[in-house]
Amino acid sequence: MAGQPVTNPLSQTGPTMAPSADGLQFFTPGQAPQASQPGHMGLSQGSIGQMGQPGGQMGQQLGGPIGGPIGGPIGGPSQAGSFPPPNYSYDDDVDNEPPLLEELGINVEHIMLRMQGVALFKKLDEEVLRDADLSGPLMICLTLGLALLLAGKLQFGYVYGLAAGGSFGICCLINVMSQKEGIDLYRTMSILGYGLIPIVFLAIFGIIVSLKSTFGTIMAAICIAWATASSSRFFAIAIHMEDQRWLVAYPVGLVYTFFTLITIF
Repeated sequence: MAGQPVTNPLSQTGPTMAPSADGLQFFTPGQAPQASQPGHMGLSQGSIGQMGQPGGQMGQQLGGPIGGPIGGPIGGPSQAGSFPPPNYSYDDDVDNEPPLLEELGINVEHIMLRMQGVALFKKLDEEVLRDADLSGPLMICLTLGLALLLAGKLQFGYVYGLAAGGSFGICCLINVMSQKEGIDLYRTMSILGYGLIPIVFLAIFGIIVSLKSTFGTIMAAICIAWATASSSRFFAIAIHMEDQRWLVAYPVGLVYTFFTLITIF
């Protein structure tokens, strides 16, 4: 009102809560807050303490203490460092591991048997011939190339090119001629590669003696017939073509004739 001094409510000592007639508390500046009475809305510190204590009234009503350690174990008490050690199991037995050549699919015994079958006309089982590999033929082709290199002929490309092209042609021809079962390119290359052993002997012999003579021609004809007979026999046993062996021998002989030509010339 006019003439009365104006006071700032915020300049009083502090905020207070004044109770009303119906039990509600209102904010009144300058008065200290009063503790909540029984029947008032809100919880006092004493009531909160009674709820949180293990032996409080609400705890007794619920049948036991409510309070307890927060974050405790669910399945039971556990101590630090009591976890079971990890169980590592290794299936690989180092002592009983197969040899490296066997893991790579290289059977040295069968390789030696096939070489003996070509070089010594030794009879071989069907299982040995079906177990084809390219380790022996690659080594034979490499030996042939080295023998030609020692004779002054760098012809590694011709050797491997004729081996690949001749194997593809023989494989296609045999599959057309065969009436019982065919043959794949892998086995064809394996059999033709082992059949090069007589040509390798001829190339090694050519390092010492010149093959451009009558004697060289006779040696070349013998090696061609030797390689053709061995390879055609292997083809006949592998795919059961005994009746058509000599029909297969003709294209096989042509392939070995090309190898002989690059060996002589």
